[in-house]
Amino acid sequence: MSKLMLMTMLGTLLGSAALFGQDSSSAGMQLSEDVVLRLFGRTRETVFTELLRVGRSEQPEFLEVFYAYAEEKMPVAQMRNLLLRTYNEKFQALDEPMLQNLTKNILKNDREFVDLQTRYYRRMIKVIGANRAAMFFQLDNYLDQSERLYLQTGLPFIRELETGRRIAATRLQPPGH
Repeated sequence: MSKLMLMTMLGTLLGSAALFGQDSSSAGMQLSEDVVLRLFGRTRETVFTELLRVGRSEQPEFLEVFYAYAEEKMPVAQMRNLLLRTYNEKFQALDEPMLQNLTKNILKNDREFVDLQTRYYRRMIKVIGANRAAMFFQLDNYLDQSERLYLQTGLPFIRELETGRRIAATRLQPPGH
């Protein structure tokens, strides 16, 4: 039940058009912070330090790695958002070579992101141990996937799938529901 409530809250948050009323460079960061604040009622830094139970003695080194990771992640995430937005906004006008190039760039961006996480996983292990480093990236990936889901639900192909899924679900309901 709590999972359903969490997803409902996330859907409500991500459905808000006001989140993307900013330029693309600040919108991604604002979306990330808004997701964290709405879901957890705390800043991203606080969520990570509390959920990972980072002790006072570990905190300075943890935050140093945390902020370095966030800084390096920002341009990769912004590029991902730009690529997905480009696809969404120009979907009807894209020919096959352009779509192929765009898809290759999205895949390249995903590899860059995994490489970044791999580098920082090694650093996190040294600071907070393997167990909590794994938890760090589990939480980071959860938040990242939530943001990606929001962006992808606006893509034309995904909208078609969702519409078809809703129609099929309606047809499967017994009469009177």
